[in-house]
Amino acid sequence: MNISIITVILSVTIIDGFAMNRSLPFKNNRRVVRIANGKQFDEAYYPYIVGLKVEIFDEQTYFCTGTLVSPIFVLTAAHCTHGANSIEVYQTDPRNETGEKREVIELFKHPLYDDTSLVADLCLLKISNPFNNITNYAIISGSPELFANKTTLKCYTFGWGKSGVGYPTHRANVAEVLVKYGRDACEVPPDNNYIKNIIKNTWTDFLCPVPNNRMACIGDSGGALMCKGFLFGITSHGYNYYPGMSNFSPECGDARVQTRLLFIYTYRNWIDNIVLRSSSSTLKCNHLIFVSISIIRATGEWGEQTTG
Repeated sequence: MNISIITVILSVTIIDGFAMNRSLPFKNNRRVVRIANGKQFDEAYYPYIVGLKVEIFDEQTYFCTGTLVSPIFVLTAAHCTHGANSIEVYQTDPRNETGEKREVIELFKHPLYDDTSLVADLCLLKISNPFNNITNYAIISGSPELFANKTTLKCYTFGWGKSGVGYPTHRANVAEVLVKYGRDACEVPPDNNYIKNIIKNTWTDFLCPVPNNRMACIGDSGGALMCKGFLFGITSHGYNYYPGMSNFSPECGDARVQTRLLFIYTYRNWIDNIVLRSSSSTLKCNHLIFVSISIIRATGEWGEQTTG
């Protein structure tokens, strides 16, 4: 079934759902891996983490991760949908093709998406009907004020990326990461001015995990970044920042790789407007809710923060 594309599709190369182009040295090999050095989690606690099977026009298939933000809307990365002829959403690992699945009937790509800088790398997928046994959905939250004074938040990145050996068939993966936000939050390669300039000009759009061996990998693009139980960001891309390595392909699990996750805060109104406009009247009571961080902080629930 062909899906309805709402915005202009820009050129970008996708390998199993991880962004790659000639401008930035993103992941560009076919070694399929899962979130590096993470843990398995009980899906019952995170039912809204879903897998995407994307078929493109030349009959190739790749996989991404998404997050249910309402009964019929999945939030994922825009680059995951490039060239899509059809997209299926699975409640479990999309490679297994078991369990419930839904067809995507409409696609809303953000109009400001740029396939070079990956600014506005987000997309909403409208599915044919709600999953029967999912009643909890991710709630978007987060604001720049939370990261003031170089504050670092402990968060969790999720994905349905595939592990090369012995991965469980019915479990996703999650990794704990420390996340920063700000002009200097991301590590940059000192010997590559082109990448340095892109990071400098796009920093407001991205959250930056502190580099270590825990990170998102191929197949995890579009996956949720959850901080204190709320959806703060989605996995976008990564690059080598270590001197002399910026022109080499990043290796998953290498602490010399800086990953960047789109900060949803900037786009919360765009998301909410589409969800409200496109949902039926029977679903509007379940629409995406943007939580006021100032209220949450006043209750003392935002512990486990560190200040650099």
